[in-house]
Amino acid sequence: PGHTSFVRREPIGVVGQVTPWNYPLMMAIWKIAPALAAGNTVVLKPSDTTPASTVLLAQVAAQVLPRGVLNVVCGDRESGAALVAHPTPQLVAITGSVRAGMQVAEAASRAVKRVHLELGGKAPVIVFEDADVGAAAEAIAAAGYFNAGQDCTAATRVLAAPGVHDEFVAALAEQAVGTKVGSPFAEDSAVGPVNSARQLAHVSGFVDRLPDHAQLVAGGGRAGGELAEGF
Repeated sequence: PGHTSFVRREPIGVVGQVTPWNYPLMMAIWKIAPALAAGNTVVLKPSDTTPASTVLLAQVAAQVLPRGVLNVVCGDRESGAALVAHPTPQLVAITGSVRAGMQVAEAASRAVKRVHLELGGKAPVIVFEDADVGAAAEAIAAAGYFNAGQDCTAATRVLAAPGVHDEFVAALAEQAVGTKVGSPFAEDSAVGPVNSARQLAHVSGFVDRLPDHAQLVAGGGRAGGELAEGF
């Protein structure tokens, strides 16, 4: 009697955020909006290969938000590391690779900062014996090639049951061969160029390092024509 207990939720203060290049505008919004809604201010560093949409978003937001509430700092990995290590932000959030997430968590731990990590995955799609193989191949191809495969939830590997394995591989190869790679401005293109030379080398590396037990059943080379000089 005479005592009470309650929880009071307060803004953290300054939130440091690092966003990737695969969905630059949406990733920025998904990071910024919750932080601002909870009463925090934001310092956000977009990817050095896709900063333009984030800068434009900040310019538009500056017409509404008080000065200093939303801040965008452009730069490379060193800029992101500096943002995470700076003593002012007491929460740091990153969407990126597992390696980058580990580095952010390690840097934040020195000041016992809160962290929010959204990291890359390699979760498989599973095809069972009773699956509609044609429908599965069509859906998995769409899930794998969406946004040129640059998606943390992309269908990047498949575990197929022994009874449908060969039929499924043939069906998926057929989907791959029938997928149009071309300019992102062409209406019939299903897959456009990837983000950068580094990403092109990363994707090509899977084929270059093909293990002895693996077999290439479709593609495997760089797209020609109008994309031969690009990514």
